Amino acid sequence: MTSNTGRGKKDYFIAIGIIVVVAMMLIPLPTPLLDAFMALNLMGSLAIILMVLYSKKPSEFSIFPTLLLIATVFGLGLNISSTRLILLKGAAFDGRIIRAFSRFVVGGAGSESLVIGIIIFVILIAVQLVVITRGATRSAEVAARFTLDGMVQKNLSIDSQVSSGAISPEEGMRRKAALRQEVDFYSAMDGASKFVSGNVKVGILITLVNIFGGLVVGICFKNELFGDAVRNYTTLTIGDGLVTQFPALLISTATAMIVTRSVSTDSFASEFSKQFAKEPGVFLIAGFFALFLSIVPGFHRAWYVLLPLAVIAFVAGVRMRHDMGAAREEGSEESNSGEKSERERTITIPAVQKVDPISLEFGAALVPLVSGGNDFLDRITGLRNQVALDLGFAAPKVRINDNLKLGRSEYCIKIRDIEADRASVRMGRYLAVDFDGVCPELDGEPVKEPVSGSRAYWIPENEKESAGAKGYFISDVPSLIITHLTEVIKQNAPTLLGRQELSAMLDEVSKSAPAVVDEVKGLLSLGEIHKVIQNLLKEQVSVRDLVTILEALCDAAPKSKDITFLTEKTRQALARQITASQLSKDRQLHVITLSPDLEQTISESKTLDIEFEKKLAASALKMASEIQAKGFKPVLLCMEQSRPIVKRAVPQLCVMSVLELAEGVKNEFYGQVEIQDN
Repeated sequence: MTSNTGRGKKDYFIAIGIIVVVAMMLIPLPTPLLDAFMALNLMGSLAIILMVLYSKKPSEFSIFPTLLLIATVFGLGLNISSTRLILLKGAAFDGRIIRAFSRFVVGGAGSESLVIGIIIFVILIAVQLVVITRGATRSAEVAARFTLDGMVQKNLSIDSQVSSGAISPEEGMRRKAALRQEVDFYSAMDGASKFVSGNVKVGILITLVNIFGGLVVGICFKNELFGDAVRNYTTLTIGDGLVTQFPALLISTATAMIVTRSVSTDSFASEFSKQFAKEPGVFLIAGFFALFLSIVPGFHRAWYVLLPLAVIAFVAGVRMRHDMGAAREEGSEESNSGEKSERERTITIPAVQKVDPISLEFGAALVPLVSGGNDFLDRITGLRNQVALDLGFAAPKVRINDNLKLGRSEYCIKIRDIEADRASVRMGRYLAVDFDGVCPELDGEPVKEPVSGSRAYWIPENEKESAGAKGYFISDVPSLIITHLTEVIKQNAPTLLGRQELSAMLDEVSKSAPAVVDEVKGLLSLGEIHKVIQNLLKEQVSVRDLVTILEALCDAAPKSKDITFLTEKTRQALARQITASQLSKDRQLHVITLSPDLEQTISESKTLDIEFEKKLAASALKMASEIQAKGFKPVLLCMEQSRPIVKRAVPQLCVMSVLELAEGVKNEFYGQVEIQDN
């Protein structure tokens, strides 16, 4: 209850402050109140720059963009209030803060001090406008862009750490929240930095208007002489400009500092002292330089300044060197005293545990497959070459191990140390597979073929010819394992092709097509290219023609960086390749399409509910089975915007968009997929 009341009071205080700022622009202020607000403006701007100095990282001062806007509006309100009072009272204006700046800071009274004041004001404005605000604005833009560009990679890194168990889910959520806060901060600073440059430009305009308006009011309405009007109003205007531009200068400097600071673990002052203390020799060299200047003709007259600076630099350098030596000795003693116990505690665990991309583990009865005198290992090499030809990337090496935990006749295929599939075989026998499901039964051990799930039998060698004559496909044990391994690798191709492997592929392509690689890297990050390649591999689309893929990404990326959009445009660029892969033995595409109503329903929806997907899949697979029964490959054809949604609903079928059809290919149409409402 107490905290709620306190929070309410703070909210009321802020609201009252905003009302006062608005009132300043409308209601004439008494000069004592104007002096108080101007002093508050000076103190507030000083407090802001000190807060920036003491902040450990920029996003720690997250209210800075909003505070910058409030400070800018407050300063403009003071400008309006002071302008009103100066024009109304003229020489009788008794604002003490402005009078103090127009006399004491400038350096006296009279025409000479007036010129000095104008010069100081011009220099102050020039420094803010040309140096600080321009650099701060550019730094804010760059910081915002790079922070936003790196957000996806940082989120992926956090997810990876959570998945690997390096950090807890709660810590992952905390880091993501901190990352979002950092992104929001730099995005806000990108816009807030414009307040600073706008404030400086408005300050110039207000000063010119004040001088011109003061001359008009003094000469025309108060009947003052031209010289008196110039002296009175110009002096007060310059004083007003200085008293408002000094806080603006501090705010501009704070803005530049906060957008140029990198994330550290300590305040700016602490980091400054730590980093300079690393090189005591710098101070010694600076001391020698000051000592040298003190004896150079012309500079020797300033010995009373140079010699004390040289002594200070010498003392600082010697002190830092002594502290560093003491720290090294202390660290050495601690290291020696704990060396023995540390050796006892140390175990030989590598910093990063190695994970095999692909591993094949055998039970005891299958170990002879990899012993000398057979070609199994050579066939593994041929498998990798075949995958490279089919999918366009080099499959990782296959690590082969024995595993006593497996059954004697079992083998297990693992992808990144996670089991992907396993099966049992019979050494010395052959597997007869009925892929079409029309062959007569055999007198053998009935099983399921591990890749397709088709009906199969383990038969002895003397029955191979008779089973082949009945229409069965005959496979020996090594061929079966190689085929199974090949299919598992193809199914897990998106997992096996990591960013490091993709980077190597891009480096290889850059040797023959450097312009394409440079252009795509300028448009998309490696992670975005990687996701598109993974999407292609998920549907068994070869990425061998990588140049065409990269060119398609270069054309599509300026329009949108949505991964689904980029994937579809890339598939369309590979139309000839995709079409050729789906041609049946008669060199035609055997297609079914969606009904117009169904096409419209799907294209208008980003997702489909489960029941609708089930009905769509059942209807499409029923029509596809009729094509398969004739020995042809079924292809489901739909519009570009519908294809990803339909593919998710019917992953078993090849789903193509009409833009992926190659020219000149004959199509045989079998009908439209419809969903009947129950």
